[in-house]
Amino acid sequence: MPIRTVLGLILSIFVTGAIIWACSFEIQPRKMGESVTAPGREYKFLTVLNLHLQAIYYIICIINFFFGTDTLESEKRSFLQRLRDLFFASAAFPIGMFVCIAFWGLYHVDREFVYPKELDALFPSVLNHIMHTLPGIALCLENLVHYHRYPSRLLGLSLVIIIFVAYITWVHYLHRIHWLTFRENVWVYPILNELSSTYRGLFFLGSALFGIGLYFIGEMYTLFLPNLQTDRTTE
Repeated sequence: MPIRTVLGLILSIFVTGAIIWACSFEIQPRKMGESVTAPGREYKFLTVLNLHLQAIYYIICIINFFFGTDTLESEKRSFLQRLRDLFFASAAFPIGMFVCIAFWGLYHVDREFVYPKELDALFPSVLNHIMHTLPGIALCLENLVHYHRYPSRLLGLSLVIIIFVAYITWVHYLHRIHWLTFRENVWVYPILNELSSTYRGLFFLGSALFGIGLYFIGEMYTLFLPNLQTDRTTE
């Protein structure tokens, strides 16, 4: 068995374990206040949703290790590998990288937009990095130990767009519920409260376009990895 394949299994188990620990971290409502008591609770944050998405992906990788294949030959790929590759291309990579880049980008502009300073006393530093750093690093490393064959661009991009539209719809739904319940104009992220309707719309549009761009970056990264000629086919 190739060492590359074994390393892929070890990476998948490590990331899955780290995410399970992060998701099981106990949040104290009396300290977090509205963050965990408002509509949507912690599931209004893309970071938390991404953790669940990444966990599902790496669990698929583990199952594929034992029962599937890891080959570039399209006709020899098992159903599990096809599912793994589709999930990687259309969800795990673009959403995972988006969360990491967007979080740390906004954090260095003004951390109050995404991670107020008072949260440092509630969450250990390692938890923050599991949520906002590990997904991106793991995805880059994962591509070195697994062979991926991207789906047709029509299918892959359609799924990326559906995911972003679904989350943007979810954010607007929670904003509406919060308004009807508390009569307060509060958005999931503080930065959205600072933007006018026009700029908020542009922010969402820019985020979706960035996610689409990450799909192409993932495709190119998979194609041109040193010493791994993948011979992908895109339609």
